[in-house]
This record gives sequence, structure tokens and C-alpha cells, in this order.
Amino acid sequence: MSDASADGSFSFGRVLLLVVPLALIGWAARMYSGNLENSAQAHLERTMASRLLSDVAASEKLNAKYADADNDLVADPPKDEKELLDPETINFSYVASSDTEDEATTWKEFIAALSEKLGKPVKLVTYADVNEQMRALQNGELQVTAFATGETPEAVNEAGFVPAACFADADGNFSYTMKIIVPADSDIAKPEDLEGKRMTFVRPRSNSGCTAALVMLMNEHDLQPERDYSWGFSYGHENSIKGIAEKKFAAAAVASDILARMIANGDIAESDVKVIYESKPYPPGVLGYAYNLKPELRDGIVETFKTFDWKGTGLEAGPGKSGSVKFAPVEYKKDWEPVREINKTGGELFTKLASTAA
Repeated sequence: MSDASADGSFSFGRVLLLVVPLALIGWAARMYSGNLENSAQAHLERTMASRLLSDVAASEKLNAKYADADNDLVADPPKDEKELLDPETINFSYVASSDTEDEATTWKEFIAALSEKLGKPVKLVTYADVNEQMRALQNGELQVTAFATGETPEAVNEAGFVPAACFADADGNFSYTMKIIVPADSDIAKPEDLEGKRMTFVRPRSNSGCTAALVMLMNEHDLQPERDYSWGFSYGHENSIKGIAEKKFAAAAVASDILARMIANGDIAESDVKVIYESKPYPPGVLGYAYNLKPELRDGIVETFKTFDWKGTGLEAGPGKSGSVKFAPVEYKKDWEPVREINKTGGELFTKLASTAA
């Protein structure tokens, strides 16, 4: 079975693992048989969309195993010193991705600076799957890491992740938008025109690549996947953007900063794509650490983010092409409020769809 990122075809195997198996199996059966009554088809369509939204809203609150005495929505460090971690080697990873080829170059100087600050070796580790990354964080195998915007709330609530810093411009500003893009010569000019077309999302947990667009289309335009438009997943913002530029995809939801970086790198031309929708700003992916590290490790990590100079480093050569020049501190409670609002709206849509599917 070909992958969605290659030719736009629906990749059943990967989505069966990432979304809700029973709902998708039912949906696949419906697609192949074509023999269900209209009412049964409508039921399956509502179920499919509602299950995806329920996954988004599943981790709304901090897990009960964590304390939050200061009400900052992030897990407090353990009070018992015996529960604090002080590993001999600090494992560092960036956002889980299947494309990790350039990470050693990008993070080389930062890792050296972090190692010097902490007085410990720092090892770069990579994860192709965010579930594996979160398990490593929960199990104490991963100490410093990063999550994409849409994955951050679950990482905070379920894995004890403490957001610390984002890529920022010279003034310390950090944000990106969700854009829906189409090929430059497409007749699609606005979200309403997506009816009857195919929409490519990045992956179910992606904020800009899926959730924000899915919720916007359903909430503001009453456009429901499968009922009003067909859909699939590319498993990478870069894949979606290239797919639009090469006219393999009809429409795609992507992050503005990645689009800007690909244009700056010459991967695509700005004239290859047309933007038909742009959202309000969201916080970008964020770096942070495990909640249960010893205080001197936590402080050293934060200080390294604060003082690290990007000039002449792999970070300048990579993320720097999108306009970022440094790390800026974040406040999860304030900065991720727009993302939690999207998740809340998704949860409300889930409740509505679930009630009509019953």
C-alpha cells in the first residue's frame, strides 16, 4: 500500500495505528462495499470525525499523579528528593520525526554548551514516533526534549513535560499561523471551495497540520471530513508543502514557519502556492525538560536556553532561516491558551457529533 505522502492516496495502515482502529475499520469497509444505506453512511462519517476530535480532547487536564500547587498547569517537581533524577548522561531529542538526518548538525553547538553547563555528557537521541518519545520521557530515559505545538498539552499532562523555550526573533517574539494552501493556479479560493475536494492533513496530533484546520472547517464552515471532502495524511509539513507545489495535493494545512523556511531554502518557490486561509497566531514547537530532574539540572537547562548564542551555529543555519535568532522563555499557561481553546472547541464538537451518531 503506497503512503499518503508519496501520492496522496489514503494510507490505511498508518492511520489505523494513529487514530481509532474500530472507527476506521468500519469506515474502510464502507468505502469498499458501497452497499450501506445513507443513514449508516452518515453515522460512520460522524463517528470518524468525532473519534478524531475525542483524541484531541482526551488529555485536557494534568494527570492526577502530578501535583500543581502553583496552578501553572505544569507538574511540580517531586517533594521527595529520592524521586528526583540525576542521570549520568543527559539524553536530548528534538521533535519526533521520520526526518532526523540533519539534527546532529543543527544541535551540535547547543549540545556542547548544555554539556558544559551541566557538567555531564549530553547525548542526542532521535524518535520517529511521538508515542515512543513520550514513553521515554515518562520512564526517565529522556531528560531534555521538544514537542510540536499540538503535542505539547498531552506531553505536559501525561508525561511530565515542562515547556521552557521557543525559537524566537530578535525581540523575543514567537508564533506561527496555520495556513491552508493550494497550488497557485488552483480554482480553490476560500475554505468553502474545499467542498468536494481532497484535503491533506499532516498527522492527527498536529495543531497546524490537522486539529486547527479540522476544527475551523467544521465549526466555521460546516465542512465535515468524508461527508463534505475527502482527506488523507502526508506525515510531514514538508511533504504537504512539496505536494502542493508539485500539484500532487489539492489543498493542505501547514505551519507558516515551515512554509517560510522551505521558501527561504529554495525547496519551493513562493509563486508555487496560494494561501486561502490563515489562522490567528499559535505558539510554535517548544523545548523543555522532565519535571522530576534535580534543581541544579533544571536551572542549568533553563540558563543554557537563556544564554546560548546562535551566531555561527547549526541553529542559525537551520531554524534561523525562518527568522529565529535565539531562544525565548515561555509560560505554558498563557502561551498555550489558544491551543487549549482549539482542543476545547474540538471536544465540544466531539460531544455534538457523538450525540447525533448515537
